[in-house]
Amino acid sequence: MRLALIAHPPLVAIDAQANPPRDRTSRVEKALAHCKNEWTRAYDLAQSKGLNAPRALRMASVAYKLAMPKMDSLPAIRAAIACIAQGITLEVFDGRDGSQLLYAAQVALSVLNQKGTKK
Repeated sequence: MRLALIAHPPLVAIDAQANPPRDRTSRVEKALAHCKNEWTRAYDLAQSKGLNAPRALRMASVAYKLAMPKMDSLPAIRAAIACIAQGITLEVFDGRDGSQLLYAAQVALSVLNQKGTKK
């Protein structure tokens, strides 16, 4: 019986196509990485152009702020809050700017909640 199986190759061809694995990185993690990467890219670019450290930091801070997600949905608001907190830690935002952005996120959450309750 074994020789019969070995002597005759199977007639059925198996064609397996696997989809690439789904990216399970959360939106918050992606936003944090994107903001940090943009900060680093801008800082390195400023350094390569010969700008002094304060100007390079300013350029990097602007890039970080521009990379932040819009606050148009609940996951985006969560991502923005995480980016704001990371920005405060990295000293991209001073105390006042960070507070204002966190307040803006609070307002965006309340508006989003009001939209959900109206019918």
